[in-house]
Amino acid sequence: MYKKPFFSIIIPTYNRGYIINQAIESVLNQSFKNWELIIVDDGSTDNTQEIVEQYLKKVNGDKIFYFKFNQNKGVNVARNFGISKAKGKYILPLDSDNQFLENSFQLIFNVLNRKEYPLSFFQIRTFSGKEISKPIEGFVNSKDYICEVYKGEYFPVVQRDIILRFPFEESINGGESIAWKRIVKQLGGVYFYSYKVLLYNDLLEDRLSIKRKNFKRLANVFKKDLLIFGNDYLKLCPKLFFEKLMKLLIYSSLSLFS
Repeated sequence: MYKKPFFSIIIPTYNRGYIINQAIESVLNQSFKNWELIIVDDGSTDNTQEIVEQYLKKVNGDKIFYFKFNQNKGVNVARNFGISKAKGKYILPLDSDNQFLENSFQLIFNVLNRKEYPLSFFQIRTFSGKEISKPIEGFVNSKDYICEVYKGEYFPVVQRDIILRFPFEESINGGESIAWKRIVKQLGGVYFYSYKVLLYNDLLEDRLSIKRKNFKRLANVFKKDLLIFGNDYLKLCPKLFFEKLMKLLIYSSLSLFS
């Protein structure tokens, strides 16, 4: 066994006291136990702290760690802070409304034990049963990944050392794919696995991914994405560049009326 935890699960949360227990339970119920759970409360004003403290009393002090900001700073600030506190070899980012499937940690560990790679993606199953990602198995080169040949939601497993070098963009809310693209560009590719490890909650009305409520956020994400990868898109897949530019203009316009 590793002296330090093999996995560090990072949960950023904001006013999710009504559901965060499900995310925590999905970690506690894993058969693989070499992990730590770091919860970063992004200034919640509900009962999130009360819920988390109930688990702190039940579990040994070296398994669950809770940090709370005095004010809301944004999900990416919370994620980066949690990662900075992590001791595990691999980071498993978990949104507070999602859940791990049974035995996911053991499955991921077995995969990494056969072939370790700094960044891997696994499949996701949604609460409502929708397919939000294409089943992929094997290595995908950086060009295909940056050009979004394989679109959809996937669960990332990333080495702590490399995500510390390429943190989430704190000037925007969301846009995690920017960090993954920067890492894949550095590595030259990424591994995809067809195993499903996460249950994605696509039913809640307070999700960042709901477009009709987040036009300004989406515009900021597309703007940042184009600033960082615009030249790559123009060189490798110019059609994607103009698609993203068009979406930036549309979301910027819609944000003026929302």
